[in-house]
Amino acid sequence: MRYFLAILCGLAVVAAQTMYGGAMRPVFALPAYAVVGIVGILAVAGAFWRNLPAPNAGCVVSVGLLAGWMLWRTEAAADVWLASGFLRLILACVVLYGVFAWVITHPFHRLAFCVVILASALAQAALGAWQFTHHHEGFPIPWMSRQLEGWYGGRFSDVAHGMYLNRNHLAWFLNAAGLIGLALSCWGRWRIGLKILCFYVAVMSLAGSVLTGSRGGILGLAVGLIVFCICSAGVLIVGAKGRRGAATMAILGGLAFTAAGIFFVFQNSFFVQGRFQILFDDSYREGVFEAVLRQFQLAPLGGTGPGTFMYYARQFRESQATADDLFAHNDWMQVTADFGFPALALLLVVVILHVSNGWRGLMAVLRSRMSIYTRPQSHSAALLIAALTGLAAFAVHSLFDFNMQIPANALLAAALLGILANPGAESRPQHRAGLFGSIRRAPAFLVLGVLAGWLAFEVWQVAGSEYHVLRAENAVLKGGWQEALRELDRGQVTEIVNPRLLELRGKALLLRSFSRSSPADRWGDAREAVQELSTAAALAPGDWYHHLQLLEALMRTGQLREAEREAFVAIRLNPTHGRAYELYAQILESRGEYPAALRFYLLSRGWPGSTLGRDGIKGLQNKIQDANERKASSGKVFP
Repeated sequence: MRYFLAILCGLAVVAAQTMYGGAMRPVFALPAYAVVGIVGILAVAGAFWRNLPAPNAGCVVSVGLLAGWMLWRTEAAADVWLASGFLRLILACVVLYGVFAWVITHPFHRLAFCVVILASALAQAALGAWQFTHHHEGFPIPWMSRQLEGWYGGRFSDVAHGMYLNRNHLAWFLNAAGLIGLALSCWGRWRIGLKILCFYVAVMSLAGSVLTGSRGGILGLAVGLIVFCICSAGVLIVGAKGRRGAATMAILGGLAFTAAGIFFVFQNSFFVQGRFQILFDDSYREGVFEAVLRQFQLAPLGGTGPGTFMYYARQFRESQATADDLFAHNDWMQVTADFGFPALALLLVVVILHVSNGWRGLMAVLRSRMSIYTRPQSHSAALLIAALTGLAAFAVHSLFDFNMQIPANALLAAALLGILANPGAESRPQHRAGLFGSIRRAPAFLVLGVLAGWLAFEVWQVAGSEYHVLRAENAVLKGGWQEALRELDRGQVTEIVNPRLLELRGKALLLRSFSRSSPADRWGDAREAVQELSTAAALAPGDWYHHLQLLEALMRTGQLREAEREAFVAIRLNPTHGRAYELYAQILESRGEYPAALRFYLLSRGWPGSTLGRDGIKGLQNKIQDANERKASSGKVFP
């Protein structure tokens, strides 16, 4: 049963990876969350199983406090639908952590999870190598989202990114898999053939990580290898008596071989060399970090709410920035800004306690091993080294990217934390849980079951809505408003009102209004679109895009006074986008306020999003000139 649960945990990570890491659209993460929820519910039976050592109490309590704080802030968020995505992510990570901390504790069961991860890493590395050498995006499955295809299609065609949308996310996963393979090949108890295979997967994973060109990935890998050397030195000090020289040479040889492979790639790739040269020269991230710092200053104690960085980034980013940043490119800073300083403090406590417990567990496993056997090789020790090195790589890489916002990578990090919370034991005596032992475990397993059930309920509640929203979005982008409306009607199956669904419905109704032959029908569709978009804007008041769509709908219905108010809101929420300035200029032009309209038209052309060409500006200038000629006799002309 535990092998089955471990394999399911690995498949949950793989499921999220297959769908772009579970990122950008909530529906892509739902299959992985559903698997995690099922695992958590099945794991409740572990209260009556044999040989389940308890995890470290401090580690579990620290994670409980952090998760409790984040869940509380999520439940108190103003944007309910945006917060629900983070609610599912937090629940899934906590459930997977609990499964590895309480149920999947034996090294053999954890190895089953690692085998799934290593197999996925080999496939991802092979796909990434093909993408790098063929300059192709190389997804083995068709695009499931036309919007994501427009944003990311061909964007990373010259680097490895695997099934992820972003190369940085693949680098995170391949670094973790490579370090797991390296630890198991050096310190596991497998036969030599399996060790060679494991080492091969490790080398391929780390080489694939280099092909991503991720600067944060390079730094994370370097720190992970340093921690691996430190852990290996600890193993040699404790366990390799009489064979320290040979073991040291074997480790150094393996590391040298890995370094030689990475150096070979570096020497033969001008792209990798260029990425390395600008490792610490990144003005883009500096601007993003400045925006997230200003966001933190708004609510340092409780945070501004989960996921709200993308709202405040539009207001605080530098004027020359053109990207619409959804994440802060720094997990530590975004957690602090979204959830408040207590979340950062608790997160640091979690990391410190788990690293400390993992190191103590590693030393205890080695001493226990050497008291019975003559060799230090141990699956438990190898798994702890893998978790420690992976956590070190994650901590550094998170300073430059947002992998903890990517479900596939966040779930893997949660599993490694669970391994550190409960090192397990190969030589611990077998014992039955018994009635008394089951009663002691009951609260922990009850909490695990409740959280898993909560996660499963959340997935069930939004799955239909998100699926139909995705299909409707694809239909809207193709101009198929009839199909979009059908999908949206099917998607209204949840008690939580989805502002994205309402926004798409409003856009579809506007599209339909253009094809109506009757003025009354055109007017009716436009009015209904305004109602849908007004509700969407009210549900997500900080989302600039909803207000922009409402502004266009109001102008379509001739409600210029209301449109002017929405224009001001849209400009305030995103002052570096030209479309709202342009629409407001159209309102001014319709009133005959030509000079003011010209100023806003010219202002809009300085930002991305403007659709006005040079001919439009020239036409308005001619209108001002004609008006001035007509009023010249009265002495009143436009300035």
